[in-house]
Amino acid sequence: MKKFRFSIIAFAALLVLGSCTKHKLWFPMDEMPKDWAEIQLHYMEPINNVAANNIDSVYINGTLYSSKDGGGTLFPYNGVPCMDVGKFFGVKSGSVNIRLMRGGETIYDRNVNLEAKKQNVVIHDLNADPIVIDNRYPYWHDRGTAATAATFKDDSVCKVMFVNLLYESPGVPYPGKLQYQYKRHDAAEDEPWNNIGEPVGFGEGTERTLVLIHWESGPTGNYNKVQREDYRILDEAGNVLQVRNSSGKMVDYSDWWNARVGKVYMHFLRGYRTATPISGVTVWTSL
Repeated sequence: MKKFRFSIIAFAALLVLGSCTKHKLWFPMDEMPKDWAEIQLHYMEPINNVAANNIDSVYINGTLYSSKDGGGTLFPYNGVPCMDVGKFFGVKSGSVNIRLMRGGETIYDRNVNLEAKKQNVVIHDLNADPIVIDNRYPYWHDRGTAATAATFKDDSVCKVMFVNLLYESPGVPYPGKLQYQYKRHDAAEDEPWNNIGEPVGFGEGTERTLVLIHWESGPTGNYNKVQREDYRILDEAGNVLQVRNSSGKMVDYSDWWNARVGKVYMHFLRGYRTATPISGVTVWTSL
């Protein structure tokens, strides 16, 4: 494995004195072998999100990758490594063993075949093999739209992938295909909803879809602009999906999530449609 280093040049601006100081920071790193898989691991089994259901340790091919003591606890409806910065674990591709431990006991021990690319490995049932979702990297090789003088500083985009992990009831995956849709929260009432890819069945993910973020105002260089997007889900009949809410009533699914310019997200629909724990979406960051 080839070792390489890189330097970061940090400038501490001293505005009063009008000078700056240069510092070199050196980080030892390993180059990712070309025959390795990069993975994010998710725990999406319909289960109560309480401490007793946390995964203490994650072993991949017998090596401890994440642990309670190391600050890498795997929570229900969550994942490892960290969700906000687009990190991935690396492991040699091929047949890969994933072992999970809770309270000193092994509760999951399965092999999965992984390719030499970015993938999301989803544990949706502790008694079943994991689902592998192609992460669809690279993310921005084809932006789909060209920047123009008319749109510069007015509109920008992020990308969203929808993953269907919805169970109808305990042990029964939702039988139909679901269409995920979004609309800007500040959009006109008659503005149409936008599809996130094509309808997908249980265990499937859509293509990554451009989601428009409207820049209302802000200082030049405000790359951290946040936009609220509203979401809904249609069933195969074209009706808004009915889901059980926290009061036990069946209602139209609706939700909203903030998005940032240039980010790449995955929206996992998980839980039970007609039972408890009720369904909901978990958002994860790929970039």
